[in-house]
Amino acid sequence: MEYLSSPEGINKIIVGIILVGAINAIFITYSVRRTYGAAKKEREQQKIQQAKIDKLSPKKE
Repeated sequence: MEYLSSPEGINKIIVGIILVGAINAIFITYSVRRTYGAAKKEREQQKIQQAKIDKLSPKKE
């Protein structure tokens, strides 16, 4: 316990907190990009499908 209250121990604790925060930030960024990428792909697929539908059954004017 004395080691943790020494300057070296405090430095290690701070480095550990920074590492955990960095890993957490990387994970959050990955999750958000993956979710956004999947939503973007889905929109692209819907646009392509709608274009095909419009091409096959043109609207009467």
